[in-house]
Amino acid sequence: MTNENERRKIQSVERSGEILDAIRTLRGATVTEIADHTGLTPGTVHTHLATLRDRRFVRKEGGTYDLGYQFVVLGEYVRNRDRLHRYGREVADDLADETGEVVHLVTEDDGMEVILYEAFGRNAVGTDFYIRNREFMTRHLHYSAAGKAILAYLPRDRVVEIVDRHGLDQRTDRTIDDLETLLDDVDRTRERGFARNDEEGVRNVRAVGAPVLDDADDPIGAISLSAPTSRLRGDAFEEAMPARVVEAANVIEVEIQTGDIERTHLGST
Repeated sequence: MTNENERRKIQSVERSGEILDAIRTLRGATVTEIADHTGLTPGTVHTHLATLRDRRFVRKEGGTYDLGYQFVVLGEYVRNRDRLHRYGREVADDLADETGEVVHLVTEDDGMEVILYEAFGRNAVGTDFYIRNREFMTRHLHYSAAGKAILAYLPRDRVVEIVDRHGLDQRTDRTIDDLETLLDDVDRTRERGFARNDEEGVRNVRAVGAPVLDDADDPIGAISLSAPTSRLRGDAFEEAMPARVVEAANVIEVEIQTGDIERTHLGST
């Protein structure tokens, strides 16, 4: 009997998740639209929405449901608990101010890329695209500089596992689309200490990324800088910007290490 109840509860949570995903995908929807999108009955959708609304996970305007502001509170909690976000924001801001470009702080979750923070310099392009991109956790690691920097410091079998599970989605004609090429790329990334993205995620945009590592050389995340190919070329793409990004990653590592030491020391007094 307990097992049946547990299965029923799990299925209920899964359905709520499907409904929330449908609302986000449809950018607000009616009960009928959500039912059509998920394949659930309107009655089931309405029951779940009533509970989610009570918990402020959804809000209703007229006949349309949208995600609630409770997610803003929860999202800020998650971000503020993350060490890369907490200690890396000022470094990202400084790098964006110095270079005028877009700087990203990225971490990995279940084999996918999550953008924790972005800083936009005076010459940054594609800001609307980057802002919209935050809404989706569907970015693969293999076509971004930050993602490849993270992959380079994961165990080889973990990289293979990620590719087996999520595939190698091809975003442009330059995206790496086979495992062996990706493994060679991440090997080179680890050897030189930074990754390059040569129009692999977006045409006419290049990026360089460096891992942010803990004391065991495991990746906490990565910092990357993106710019149009017209500006990120030649020595800027090969040496100058990678050196700045690697330096920024090292600064974040020091900030994390000293911050953790300080918190441990204060907590023990």
